[in-house]
Amino acid sequence: MAWRTGGCAGRCLLPLLLLTASLLDWSLISLVNMVIFFAIRFVAPRRGFHNWRLYLLYWCTVIYSAVVILAQVTFHIIWGIEGKGWIVAHSWWAKLVGFARDQPWESPSVIYFLIIQLSAAVLSLVEVFGSRIHQDSCWLNFSFDIEQIGYHFRVACCLLLPAVQLIVSISHPSWISLPFFVFSCIGLVDWSLTSNFLGLFRWWRLLEIYSVFSILLLYIYQLRVKFPYVVVAFADFIGLFKVSSKSEWPELSSGISLLVYYFMLSSFKRDIQEMDSLMSLENDSLTEDLLPSRNAFLVRQSREISSVTPQMMKLEKQHHKGAQLLNDTAIRVYYGK
Repeated sequence: MAWRTGGCAGRCLLPLLLLTASLLDWSLISLVNMVIFFAIRFVAPRRGFHNWRLYLLYWCTVIYSAVVILAQVTFHIIWGIEGKGWIVAHSWWAKLVGFARDQPWESPSVIYFLIIQLSAAVLSLVEVFGSRIHQDSCWLNFSFDIEQIGYHFRVACCLLLPAVQLIVSISHPSWISLPFFVFSCIGLVDWSLTSNFLGLFRWWRLLEIYSVFSILLLYIYQLRVKFPYVVVAFADFIGLFKVSSKSEWPELSSGISLLVYYFMLSSFKRDIQEMDSLMSLENDSLTEDLLPSRNAFLVRQSREISSVTPQMMKLEKQHHKGAQLLNDTAIRVYYGK
């Protein structure tokens, strides 16, 4: 199931809004926003088309945003009526879920969150009913501008993605960042041996899944939960850390570069698939160009032989039938006499 639509908001703006909403506060509500962000980036179809999974995710975003906005507004209205001494507002579960944020008159973070969540719901509705809205000339111009920005962004991703992957691996050396360094080395070796730039992205599928796993693991570690000592020790061993105002710049750069790397990879992966399919169609000609001259000559000779061989076999079969017919005719003439 696929249909033509603009899709700019769904592919670019909506994931950014969901990611921003998830980073405003460490809570279960924000965690669900990040999961929806990953789901949209993962099932995003080729440009210009939607599928039923993406359509379902848009409706999930609308329903979830409406429920979250209603719950947040209701909770803060009750908090304002009860006053600062309301026991529920200071409970651990309210902080874990994400209700007990700072009060609006003390910090605007709640207002920012509600605005971003409402914007995500509106953009999801735009994508659901896009066939009607995209007929408007203003929206078409806006979609075209976003497409142009997206094109230049994908070109930048093609050039900068290997460097960003290397930054992820060395900014905060740990066990959890080791796979990024290993695959960076493998990609460089592949590129040097094959002279194919796509060798740098050979393992992008594994890196995409591992990036999602690393981000979710790091995000869950930020939740307002008192983890057991064993969990904390294991987290420190593999390289997880708590993000706070006292965090050092290697930790912050590691987390930011990991998010940037995933967003760039998920934006560029469709182009990698298209280039990989084109390379596979031209694999034989590229092999001739990369091999030395004598090897390329052998490849061409083998192709000529493989193309001539069926014709030779056909001629040999016809010659064998003709000889057999001639022999049978000679025998009948001989006995006829």
